[in-house]
Amino acid sequence: MKLSEYNRKRDFDKTKEPKGKVKKTEKELHFVVQKHDASRLHYDWRLEIDGVLVSWAVPKGPIADTTVKRLAMHVEDHPMDYIDFEGTIPKGQYGGGTVMVWDTGTYLAEGSDDVAESEKMLKKMHKDGNIKVVIHGEKLKGSYHLVRMSGKEDEWLLLKGKDEYADKKEFDQHSVLTGRTLEEIENDKKSDIWQSNKEEKNSFHGDADHILDEEPEIPKKKNTKKVTKSKAEAETSEKPSFTAEDVADAKPLKTFPTAWKPQLATLADAAFDSDEWIFENKYDGYRALIQIHKGKVKLVSRNSLSFNSKYKDLVDAFSGIKDDMILDGEIVVEDEKGLSHFQWLQYFAENPGRGKLKCYVFDILYFNGYDLTSLDLLQRKRILEAILPQTDEIIYSGHVVGEGIKAMKEVEEKGTEGLIAKKITSHYHVNKRSKEWLKIKVTKEQEMVIGGFTEPKGSRSGFGSLLLGYYEDGKLQYSGKVGTGFNEGSLKDMYEKLTALEQKTSPFAVRPKEPKVHWIKPELVAQIKYSEWTETNSLRHPVFIALRTDKKPKDVKKETAISSPAPLSSEGKIASVGKTKPKKAKAEAKSENTEDVKPKKPSAKATEKPIAESKSVAAKTKAPAKKSSAKAGKRGWDTEKVEVTHPDKIFWPKEGYTKGDVINYYDEMAEWILPYIKDRPQSMRRTPNGIDKEGFFQKNVAGSAPDWAQTEKIHSDSTDEYIEYLICNDKETLIYMANLGCIEINPWSSRLGSLDNPDYIIFDLDPNETTMANLVTTAKKVKEILDSLSIKGYLKTSGGKGLHIFIPIKPKYTYEQSRDFSHIISQAVNNALPKITSLERMPKKRIGKVYLDFLQNGKGKTMSCAYSLRPRDGATASTPLEWEELDEKNFTVKNYNIKTLPERVKEKGDLWADFFDNAVDLKELLDKLG
Repeated sequence: MKLSEYNRKRDFDKTKEPKGKVKKTEKELHFVVQKHDASRLHYDWRLEIDGVLVSWAVPKGPIADTTVKRLAMHVEDHPMDYIDFEGTIPKGQYGGGTVMVWDTGTYLAEGSDDVAESEKMLKKMHKDGNIKVVIHGEKLKGSYHLVRMSGKEDEWLLLKGKDEYADKKEFDQHSVLTGRTLEEIENDKKSDIWQSNKEEKNSFHGDADHILDEEPEIPKKKNTKKVTKSKAEAETSEKPSFTAEDVADAKPLKTFPTAWKPQLATLADAAFDSDEWIFENKYDGYRALIQIHKGKVKLVSRNSLSFNSKYKDLVDAFSGIKDDMILDGEIVVEDEKGLSHFQWLQYFAENPGRGKLKCYVFDILYFNGYDLTSLDLLQRKRILEAILPQTDEIIYSGHVVGEGIKAMKEVEEKGTEGLIAKKITSHYHVNKRSKEWLKIKVTKEQEMVIGGFTEPKGSRSGFGSLLLGYYEDGKLQYSGKVGTGFNEGSLKDMYEKLTALEQKTSPFAVRPKEPKVHWIKPELVAQIKYSEWTETNSLRHPVFIALRTDKKPKDVKKETAISSPAPLSSEGKIASVGKTKPKKAKAEAKSENTEDVKPKKPSAKATEKPIAESKSVAAKTKAPAKKSSAKAGKRGWDTEKVEVTHPDKIFWPKEGYTKGDVINYYDEMAEWILPYIKDRPQSMRRTPNGIDKEGFFQKNVAGSAPDWAQTEKIHSDSTDEYIEYLICNDKETLIYMANLGCIEINPWSSRLGSLDNPDYIIFDLDPNETTMANLVTTAKKVKEILDSLSIKGYLKTSGGKGLHIFIPIKPKYTYEQSRDFSHIISQAVNNALPKITSLERMPKKRIGKVYLDFLQNGKGKTMSCAYSLRPRDGATASTPLEWEELDEKNFTVKNYNIKTLPERVKEKGDLWADFFDNAVDLKELLDKLG
C-alpha cells in the first residue's frame, strides 16, 4: 500500500499526525507498536520496510506466548515520522482517538545480522506473506512471525517464535516514551509528544536580537520531582543567561545527531594550578549522553547502549524538558552523605532503595537545531546552566577556575574519585580522547598486615599474592589479596622474608577460603595503595608499595574517612565555586590538534593527603528458601579483583540452588572451561534474577567492565560501529561474569587474531517434541557420516534437551564455508533419516522431528561452551560425552548438572582434551565431498 492512501485519509490542518513522506534510515531498521483507542481499542504493529512503516492492526495486542495466535489486519503504510507519534487524533478524523507508543526499538530479519541483507529479505517476505523478524524492543524481544492467511489478502496472523523470550507474561501498559497510560495521554492534550505543527519555543531560530533570559518553562508532569531550590531562592539568585552572540559560531544541523559519542579525557599524574583550566568533580558512575528529541528521552552510554530501562526514574526526570538537546553527564548512586558507590549503581535495578539515583550534567552538545560543539567550553557551560532544570535527580556540575591543587585536596578529604581538568577554550571533540580534558584520580593508601601468601602461577617466581588484614578488637580481619606492584627483585626479597615466618595455622580470625595458602606469623606491615573499600571489607584494586618498619602490626586498624571541611554543595559544585569568578583565559589558536599538556607539579606539602574511604555497608539479603551449598562466608570468593555480591540469591527456586552455587561451580570448574573460551569474545547471557525471570544478552561492556578485565573492540557490520567485547582468559573474569548473573557462558566460534575464521563447526541437534530414541539415532547417523570422512566428532549435551556435535577445524576458512559444510552433512543426515529429522526452520513444520540447525555457524552467533551451566530446570550443564554413553534406554541429559559435573571431571578428566590437536583442513574435506 502506498503513502498516498495514508495522506488521502487525513486532513493535516486538523490532525497533528505527520504527512506521508518516504524516508529511509541507514544503520538500523525500526519498529513501533502503538496502542490506539479509536472506535475500538487495538494495537498498531509497524515495521520499517523500504522507507515506510508497513502496518497491521492487532485487535487483541502482542503476545509472548508461543501457543497464542493473534489476528493482524494489514492496513495502509505509515510514514517513518509516525514512529514517535503519541497524542490525540481529533474526533471526526480518520482513526480519531488516543495513541500511545506502547513499544519501539530495532529489528532484523530472522537469520540475518545485516541491515542491507535484512531489507532485501523483508521485501520478499512481505510479498510472500511470511515475515519472520527478531525484535529488540523494551517490551517485545526475540522472534515474531507475521503470516498471511490462505486465500486472504489483508488478514494475517501474529505469532511468537520459540526462543528464550517466550513466556506467558502480561505486558506493562504504559508508554515507553513518557510512562503515561492512555487515560493520562487523553487528559494531557497540551503535552502531546508530536510537535511538528507547534511553534518551537526557545530555539535559536530568528534574528540576532533573540535573547533567552529565562530558564525554559518545564511543563508540570505527574512524575516531576521537587525542585532543589525554593521559590524564594530562585527569585533572589542571579541566573545565568545566554544570547544569540553566544551561539554566533554554532553550526545549524538539519537532522538530530543520534550517533554522537562523548569526548574522553586523558589520564594525568597530578593536579596543577592554571588560569587556563577549570576543574570539575570526577564522578564514580556511568557516563551518558542524554538525547532529548521531540519529547522523547534516551539515556545513551558512551558506546551507544541504552540506559532507559535500567534507570527509568532519570528518564522521567528529563522528560519534563521540551527543547531538543544533547547533554553530557554522569549517572551515579549516592549515599546519604553524598558519596557515590559504583557497585550500588551496577545493581540498582535489584536494590532501587539503596542510595539516591542522580545525573550530574556538565556539558551541552546540541540545542534546538544547533551544534554547540564548536563553542568554547565556558560558553557551553553558561548555556547549560541557563537552560538546565535543577531537580533532585538532575544536577548542574559546577567547577572552579585555576585552583586545581586546592580542588584536589577538597575531593581527597571528601573521599570522592578525583578531578576532571578542562581547558577553558577547548571545543567538544565528539568520540575522541583529547588532551584538553584530563582525568586526575585520587589514590588512597593504608597499612596492612601480611598473614599469608599463595603459590605462583605460570612463569611468575616466588609467590602469587599476599593475604592482607587489619586488627579489630584484637583479632586479625581478612581484607583481600594483593598481587601487583612487584618486580623480580622485590618478589625474591619478599619471598625470603615470607618463608622465614611460615607457620602451619592461619593468623586470621576467619580463615580465608583460598587454595594453596602458606600462612605466616603476622609480623610484616605493607603500605598498600587502593581505590576503595568494598562492602565485604576488602580492598578494591590494591597495589603493593613497600614494607613499613615504623609501625607495629597490632597498631594497624581500618582507617575511617575524616570529615571534609569543604563538602560538595547540593548542586554538585565544589564549595568554593560559587565565590570563584573566572579569570580571563589567554588567547589560544583554535585547533583540532593541540599540544601535549604539561601540568605544573604541586609542592610536596600540597600533595599530602589524608586516608579517605567510604563507610562499609553490609549487604542485606533474605534467607534462601533452601539452604545454599555455597562456601561459608562471602569473602571466600572475593579476590583482589572480584567482589561477589548477593551469593544467597535463589537462582533455581525448585532446587534451591543459588547464585553462590553458580560461582562455586565456575570457581571449581575454571581449569576445564577456560581452554574452550580463551581469546574468544563473550556474548554474555545474563540472568541476574534466576531462571524464572527474563534474562538479557550483553555484548558491549564499554564503560562497565573493570579496568583489569581484557576487552576487545570489534567492528559490527550491521551497525557500522565498534562493540567492546569481554575476553575471558582467567578465573577472575569467569567469576566476574558469574557474579553478573551469567549462568551460561557463550563464546564466539573464532578467536582474536582470526575473528573471521572459526576454529570449529557446530551441529546442533534440537528435538522438537520427539523421542530420546530419535535424538540418539540422529546423533549416531552424524557420527557415521563423519567417520566415513575420517573426521572425529566431539559430542556433548546442549544442557537443554538436545545434543551438540563439534568438529575442530583449522582457522583458515570463513564462517560461510563452515556453514556450507555443516549444511552438506545435515542434508546427508536428513536424506538418510527423513522421517525423524528436519531442516525446516518453522517449529510447527517439524513437530516430532530432530531439527538439524546448521545456521548456528555464523560470525557472532554463540553456543554454550563445554562445561557451561544452562538456566534450565535441574541446573543442567553442557557436558562432553563418550559416544558409548549415548544409550537411548539409559541416557538422560538431566544426569549432567551443577552437582554431578565436578565429580565427573575428577573421574573421567576432560573428554575433549585433544580437541584442538585434531583440527582438520576444511578445504580437503570439501574436496572429498566433491
